[in-house]
Amino acid sequence: MATQLHGHALITGAVGGLGTAMTQRLLGAGHSIIACDRAQDQAGAWLDQLPADQRERVTFYPLDVTKEEHVNALAETLRGKGVHVAYLVNNAGIHGAGTESRVWERTLRVNIHGTFYLTRVFAPAMKERRFGRVVNLASLSAYHALGEQGPYAAAKGAITGYTRSVALDLAAYGVTVNAIAPGLILHDGLKVVFSGKELEGMARGIPVGRPGKPEEIAATVAFLLSDDAAFITGQTIHVNGGSYLPG
Repeated sequence: MATQLHGHALITGAVGGLGTAMTQRLLGAGHSIIACDRAQDQAGAWLDQLPADQRERVTFYPLDVTKEEHVNALAETLRGKGVHVAYLVNNAGIHGAGTESRVWERTLRVNIHGTFYLTRVFAPAMKERRFGRVVNLASLSAYHALGEQGPYAAAKGAITGYTRSVALDLAAYGVTVNAIAPGLILHDGLKVVFSGKELEGMARGIPVGRPGKPEEIAATVAFLLSDDAAFITGQTIHVNGGSYLPG
């Protein structure tokens, strides 16, 4: 079943890792992409990595999702250009470990405040047009937390609750809101947080016997944005190789 596209897809945290895989997958599905990221200095090289025949469907905007005024300004800019965001992927996120207040505040601001700011500003137009898709990035850590990962586990747990609540608020308007809970997905950002030995140890505990790939998260995002997922809302989809299973 082909998906009828209703507007642009906006992806936060678009540069690198999961964001790149999502961008490439959605381009392949025919979407026009608003790519947002703080890493403005990397944007040119990042765009050059995308297929030349699809690059013209990607527009990059620098964005700090923790700044409410920046998010609102972006929405105003897009409205002024006649760009309608029908698909929102709240992918921007950071890890946070320890008990320092600054780590706690930063981790929550990026992960949950950013998700809230973006959803709040783009949902009204989705409601008005009676169509929209929102996908939030939670984590296995919301269910099976690692030691000293309190800020990250709290932020990702908040995303699952927020997803259910907003899904209920928007369901009658044809807007679906879902979350994805990745487990161990090998990408460059994760290699900054954990050592190779730590990653190997974590991979051994995955029931399917391997870590995931960014492309597998991107495929789930593409499905949740598609017409095939129109009857799915308020759900957290576990894409973690069985790591959520008990035992």
